[in-house]
Amino acid sequence: AAPDGIASYHVMNSPQRHLRRAREAEEQAATDLKRLKTSFLEKVIPKTIIREQCNPTAKLERSVRALVFNQLPGNCGNLFATIGGDFATVYDDEHFGDHVAVVCQFKNEATDHTKGGDLTALCWVDPSGYTAHELGDATLAVAGGDDNAVQVISVADGRVVSLMKGHTSSILAVAAGSSEGKHPERLVSLDAAGTAVVWNWRTQAKLGAFQVGDAVALAVKPDGSGVYTGHKGGVVKAWTLPENLDETPSPKGVALGVVCHGKNPVDCLVVAAGKLFSKSVDGTIGVLDLGSGKTVQTWKVEDCVKPGAKDLLDGLTGFGTDPAGEFLAVGNGEGEVATYDVSTGQVIKIVEADRDFKHLNLVRAAGVSRDCRHVHAAFGPGIVWRFEVVPELDDEDDGTEGPGTPPEEDN
Repeated sequence: AAPDGIASYHVMNSPQRHLRRAREAEEQAATDLKRLKTSFLEKVIPKTIIREQCNPTAKLERSVRALVFNQLPGNCGNLFATIGGDFATVYDDEHFGDHVAVVCQFKNEATDHTKGGDLTALCWVDPSGYTAHELGDATLAVAGGDDNAVQVISVADGRVVSLMKGHTSSILAVAAGSSEGKHPERLVSLDAAGTAVVWNWRTQAKLGAFQVGDAVALAVKPDGSGVYTGHKGGVVKAWTLPENLDETPSPKGVALGVVCHGKNPVDCLVVAAGKLFSKSVDGTIGVLDLGSGKTVQTWKVEDCVKPGAKDLLDGLTGFGTDPAGEFLAVGNGEGEVATYDVSTGQVIKIVEADRDFKHLNLVRAAGVSRDCRHVHAAFGPGIVWRFEVVPELDDEDDGTEGPGTPPEEDN
């Protein structure tokens, strides 16, 4: 069996296998693993540029709209996915050394089943107990298009395995349960009209729908029993979903003790390691401990650009954490990407690429790899940046500007 993740079996006998073993040995030998990961994040520099095939007529000017690492149970943490225009792309971030490999690409074309069009949201869904592939599978949900559909893609098969329709307005976010909870089959989608729909993505059945008001961000509770929503007025709410959504009244949202956002819209929510992370459009980050229900940390990202009310839905941006919830990566409106120590709220490093895309400098999404050797960001005309640790550089060089911007490579 493959040691780790989709596509890893392709490099079993390559030098990259020895590199991965050396890195794993370094982590196992570390007496303070968090300190080691912090040292990696302190050294990342711009190294790799991926030019995506975003639709040049897309409303968002060929921007990569979202970037999400696979942090579900299983062995596919080496994968991350993006959407831009009518494309979704899955990458392998670990098994090809200095290179980022395309594992799967999906174009949302018009077919007999869907109308096609630009994708607006994505999330990983848990295939545990669903896939029959010997080496496992990774499954990605993408949403949007001209008919506001939700489609689940098998990375191993490179095809759509589930299709769900029912939204009448643009889909803003999707989120799903995992096998660590009771409902890995549940997927929730949120649209611009404030309707949240709960699906069984494995059977394509609509389980129920309820109204969440002016919510624009969404996350699923770790045990799959409910959802969290972020709202235009700065509030974060929790919703408990009944076992049978068809035979009970609609759930009611309960405001959580996240007051750091003021009246600024909360445009991104992430759940990791027993914590709920929230971000508002002014750059304020809040960290809520789900066990105690208390906010344990807040800080503000500088130089974030607040969209106007009419541009809010087109200006939503995201961030990412590592699986342990110890580090957070986020960008601003100036093309800068910062990593933070979650426990202190202190910045570890701010990296700036040496290209100015003017009105496309808004970092729409960011993520950090599970070993913290890579930080990814999406900004510019269809570009994904990978900031990396480069061992060859002198330790005295802080690498803020890097050894020169690398050439662009089409995916």
